[in-house]
Amino acid sequence: MFWIYLIGVMLMPIVALKLFMKYFSGTFLSLIMKLMHSNIETVKTKLFDEAISKIKSNKKNDRLEILELGIGTGENFRHFPKGSNVTILDKTDLFLPYLNESIKKNNRNDLNVSKLVVSKAEEMVGIESDSMDLVVHTFILCSVDDYTKVMNQVYRVLKPGGVCIFMEHSIDNENKKRKILQKFIEPLMGDCKFLDMKKVLNSGPYDHLELKKYTVNRSLITFINPVVYGYGSKS
Repeated sequence: MFWIYLIGVMLMPIVALKLFMKYFSGTFLSLIMKLMHSNIETVKTKLFDEAISKIKSNKKNDRLEILELGIGTGENFRHFPKGSNVTILDKTDLFLPYLNESIKKNNRNDLNVSKLVVSKAEEMVGIESDSMDLVVHTFILCSVDDYTKVMNQVYRVLKPGGVCIFMEHSIDNENKKRKILQKFIEPLMGDCKFLDMKKVLNSGPYDHLELKKYTVNRSLITFINPVVYGYGSKS
């Protein structure tokens, strides 16, 4: 009887967290994502400026065609070039209200959100090959079923000369304590997994790849370290 009681006490926090994630995941994840993005804003600004300058697919200086994987809370919209056509792909429309909020907050009514595609990133249903100047994904490869298929799809939809910008949290193979923490909390994080993102991104199909690493110092979210970021291009 004692052991049954002890096991029950140990399982209660896990069950409570899973129930919380089931019914309040949208609000909770939006807060986490805003916190994460606010702590990488300076790095992200430099990344977007550098990567966008490498785009060679839009020689006529027309509106850029941008695909963002994952609606999230629209934290990347402030970095998109003025007047861009934006396609959003997500496996759910759960975060759509946060997207509209971001457009208003950042005064980005110049952006034309032309399409919302509800589809897995491994499939990208309805998105034509060689159609995008820029693809953006931040903190989504951790939660897809097959990251190799996702990167192959990104490469497929990029125009020749197009660029993919990414920022992803990673397993920490250099800090043993943090790695143990990451593995401990991983079962509680739903679809999110801690992967070796440097290895993952190096395995992608890009013809040119720039990879860097960043450490977030905010104590509440140091478990996401290191953040692997950069861009890949299609010749």
